[in-house]
Parts: sequence; C-alpha cells; structure tokens
Amino acid sequence: MIFINTSKQKLYLLEKNTIKCDFNVSTALKGTGCKINSNKTPIGLHTVVSKIGDGLPPGTLFQNRVSTNKIIHKNPKDKKDYITSRIIRLGGLEEGINKGGDVDTFDRFIYIHGTPHIDKLGHPESHGCIRMSDYDVIYLFKLVNCKMLVLIY
Repeated sequence: MIFINTSKQKLYLLEKNTIKCDFNVSTALKGTGCKINSNKTPIGLHTVVSKIGDGLPPGTLFQNRVSTNKIIHKNPKDKKDYITSRIIRLGGLEEGINKGGDVDTFDRFIYIHGTPHIDKLGHPESHGCIRMSDYDVIYLFKLVNCKMLVLIY
C-alpha cells in the first residue's frame, strides 16, 4: 500500500504494516480537494489503475501519457508541470468523494509521476498530481502493482 501524507509532503510505501521506504513529494500548491479543475490533490482511498513508461530513460518527457522521445536532464528554470520518467495513474475508490461525477480522480488524470523540479520536492507545487524525483518514481514504479491501494490524506 502507498500512503501519501500531504501535510508532510511524503509518500510511504508500506509492506505488512511496515514502512518499506519513503520519499519526498510535491502535492498540489492549492491544497487538497477532489473537484474537477480545482488543481488540488484528491484525498481518500485510491488504486493504481495503470503504469506507463516502463524501460524508458530517466527524464523522459510525457505528453498525454505518451513519450515525446525528449529527455529533460536539468532542473528547468520555469514553473511548467513536466511529467517525466514514469506515470502511475490513480483511480478513486470512494463514490462521491473521489469517484464518479465531478470528483473522479481517474477523469482528472491524477498521477504519481516524475518531475525535473527536484528543488520543489517537499513543498506543495503541483497542479494536483503527486510529483517525485525521476529516480525515486522509477524505483517506486518497480515496486507497485496495478490495483495496489493508495491512501492520500
């Protein structure tokens, strides 16, 4: 199971009620919330729906969940919300909270993904997704499976 603590900006991978590893992340600059177009990180119980990018080089830039075949090697000076290295797509499990209607995490395209903005990790900066360093998301990607539970609090 994955537990994301938005107040601490940490992602924990749990195995048999023990923390296997933890990572600094960046959740939404606008805080938590489940409404579509809110640019907030959704709360509650989710599941890993799909994993995208297996085997691609670190820093691979994605657009619409497809590799652009471009690699970002440096920490950009801009504030663009780059999606790099791997995508772990989430789907909500709680009807009316993060599933269905105008609160659907899957329809909002909420991911755990890589970012070249490693200087922003540990601070809320994203547009709703959970950002990780490229190397951390690649490591996590290898350890998670589709249907794994993800709790965002």
